[in-house]
Amino acid sequence: MSIQESELALRLNLLLLDDEQDIINSLKRLLRKDYNIVSFTDGPSALDYLREHPIDIIISDMRMPIMNGAEFFTHAKDIQPNAIRILLTGYSDMETTIQAINDGGIYTYIGKPWENQELKLLLNQVSEHYLLKKQTRVLNEQLSDANERLTQFNHTLEQKVTERTAALVQSKTKLSKALKSQNSLLHDVLDMMSTTIEYRTGFGAGHNKRVALQCKGIARYLGLDDAICRRVYLCGLLHEIGTVGLSDDIIAKVGVGTGKLDDEFMHHPVIGAKIVARVSRFDALTENILHQNENVDGTGVPDHLAGDDIPIGARIIRVVKDFDFLIAGKENKQLMSVPDAKSWLMSRADTWYDKVVVSALFSVMNERSDFGEDIEYSVGIEGLKIGDTLLEDLVLTNGNIMLTAGQEITAPMIEKLRNYEDNYDTKITLFIA
Repeated sequence: MSIQESELALRLNLLLLDDEQDIINSLKRLLRKDYNIVSFTDGPSALDYLREHPIDIIISDMRMPIMNGAEFFTHAKDIQPNAIRILLTGYSDMETTIQAINDGGIYTYIGKPWENQELKLLLNQVSEHYLLKKQTRVLNEQLSDANERLTQFNHTLEQKVTERTAALVQSKTKLSKALKSQNSLLHDVLDMMSTTIEYRTGFGAGHNKRVALQCKGIARYLGLDDAICRRVYLCGLLHEIGTVGLSDDIIAKVGVGTGKLDDEFMHHPVIGAKIVARVSRFDALTENILHQNENVDGTGVPDHLAGDDIPIGARIIRVVKDFDFLIAGKENKQLMSVPDAKSWLMSRADTWYDKVVVSALFSVMNERSDFGEDIEYSVGIEGLKIGDTLLEDLVLTNGNIMLTAGQEITAPMIEKLRNYEDNYDTKITLFIA
């Protein structure tokens, strides 16, 4: 493109309409250097041109034989509404000028005869106005296009967010199911291991589960964090896993209530810790299982730890398992009542047992608050409450079942149990929820 062509491309397109050629020629001479000019002497021809070519500014005479300026501008407005329309008129044509303003939407009018400099100045102002409006239209179009793209983007984004959310929900559901299945499997395995331990030791059914729940209840009562509570629960389930490595003769010598503990039996936690350590996810359980037979005065086994050097989980397990053995151990030939067992534990607080843990056990048993879901409480008749549910059959020393599991404790039942204790000079232990 030549320099001349570039200059022409930058100019505004001006259409002149007048039935007098002399006027058109005069305007051309005046404006040819500043505008790309086309001219016509009749309205229909000019309208035909407008239909095919873009025009920026239109100057039209008012009085013309075929179509006057007002009529022409009315049609031109419909064809190219953005073009600036200027009317050439005499002062005698004021009525039709007003019509052109109303119907043709003219920007301004120029009176005849005109002054050249004033006309050029007016057209400069008109050009600036046109270019500003054109720029505004372009910006509005760009803004509209951007808004449309933004709307589409937001719609697409919403769709993607919806799809992603649905995918995440689906993944979460699958993961939740997988975790639930995994946890269920883990609990099944732990229950199987617990049952195996109870079968091996001859301890009563549910012993390990009861110990585990009571351990967790004490941990919660002491305000330990949830991770430690869960850990203590698992240790309670598996605290006797080391007994699978002991001989029948050693198992038969169990007797915490006599104070005559076989040294080999007391070391079963060492075996248990080694077994548990083989499972990586149970690493945190090892120390509690290993040190469950330590005494707070340092006389226990296997490492003679004392006081707070003994893991809190181990101190809890020691108290709970011994308490359960005293009142319900099938291999214990000297079963105690709940009050006697409490006294026995207190007599050894600060020597064998952590006094704080012993007190916590008694508080959990007495208060029976929400220290652990499904916790099984061990109580004597004095601790029974009307409405309690019996969790295990009450079996008398002669083997007869006095009460069956699932029964709700009533006032007559409590009275019957008191009479039995008085008549047979014995103490009854019950396991309730």
